[in-house]
Amino acid sequence: MTQTAVCFDLDDTLYDYHEYARAGLAAAADLVHRRSGKRVHGDLLSAYFDPNVDAGTFDVLLESYDLPSLTVDDLVDAFHDGAHAPLDPYPETERVLDALGTEHALGLITDGRGGQSKLDRLGIRDHFDSVLVTHDHGRSKHERGVFEEFLADLDVHPTRATYVGDDPRVDFRAPNELGMTTVRLRRGRYVDLEPEDDAAAPDYEIATLDGLLSAIPTMHVERGVVE
Repeated sequence: MTQTAVCFDLDDTLYDYHEYARAGLAAAADLVHRRSGKRVHGDLLSAYFDPNVDAGTFDVLLESYDLPSLTVDDLVDAFHDGAHAPLDPYPETERVLDALGTEHALGLITDGRGGQSKLDRLGIRDHFDSVLVTHDHGRSKHERGVFEEFLADLDVHPTRATYVGDDPRVDFRAPNELGMTTVRLRRGRYVDLEPEDDAAAPDYEIATLDGLLSAIPTMHVERGVVE
């Protein structure tokens, strides 16, 4: 158990989730058009990206239109399953993964539905030595066991592993408890969201993934990890 590992979240950490959402919303709107003849593409986009809309986007849509042949579940399924166009990683993602992969084992843990498909659409699957899409197993990153499974899979001690995510609600509490190093990417949908308490706060913050290349060696020195 001598190697080090860096594990990533996926949505908003390695790519802009809004790109996935736009494709999914278009697929859901296409379903509405096929079933009802109504064109809702513009309204669906507006509701999804309106920060003042607290209710679920599809609930708002069904309340606004008479769509008896559709349910929220139908639209959610279309959102996640109906779009297959390629997705673009952040500009620096592949460069950073290439660089880190020469020194560390790389893993990915995501709660996001359709994680396997997203990896294929992003074209970055081959960078990872371990991938866990918790949704496929009825689990979530709230569970310590998810991170313990990652550590066991790569045979890495918690103090030699780093987890990189963007959402303080789910990304840092469990790995913090295990003694992993946690890094928050301040980017994406949750850029302004603060942790609810110290236990959910990351050890470090970065503005772009490029920051990992200089930060990880420093983190390891501070935490007593000898390369």
